[in-house]
Amino acid sequence: ERIESAGEKAELIPNGFDFDYFTLSKTTEDRSTYEIAMLYHKDERKRCEDAMKALELVKRQIPELHVTMFGVPEPPADLPDWYTYHRQPPKALHNTIYNNAAIFVAASKMEGFGLTVGEAMISGCAIACTNNSGFSCMAIHNKTALLSPVFDTEAMAKNILRLINDNEFRIKLARAGNEYIRQFTWEKAFESFKTAVNR
Repeated sequence: ERIESAGEKAELIPNGFDFDYFTLSKTTEDRSTYEIAMLYHKDERKRCEDAMKALELVKRQIPELHVTMFGVPEPPADLPDWYTYHRQPPKALHNTIYNNAAIFVAASKMEGFGLTVGEAMISGCAIACTNNSGFSCMAIHNKTALLSPVFDTEAMAKNILRLINDNEFRIKLARAGNEYIRQFTWEKAFESFKTAVNR
């Protein structure tokens, strides 16, 4: 869309996912609805502070809430005791984080392609994320995810609370996301790319 708005032609070929690395090993129904996962990143575009503000609003209503974060940097200073942080988790732990979480949260203001959202979908999480073009390749509001406007922490908190309080809807959304994300294979991306360059 950006390239075409400048008067040129372009073809979008979405990334693929590694379905051997990321797996669904724990059914969505068997997860604690109070367990949240999210990526921690220092890049301002990821807006991790917005996700954490939204989660603080949720915590006020759901005292049982627990958040597991993972990332490359050292954990943020003064991390609340209801957070657990894993720095550069190995494959098994990475999968466990996703598979233990009922909900995955992401508040980026922009993304090239929201890999962690897709990974969480593969792993059976329901998604509460912001409405940006990178996420919207796979995050469709009320179908595969709940979307909120960028920077709107209250709207994100409401979406998280909806997923916690409506277990049937959370399971339905997670299943739909898990089914939808399976179209994003590297084989399909390769064939699309080959077709595009051979035109």
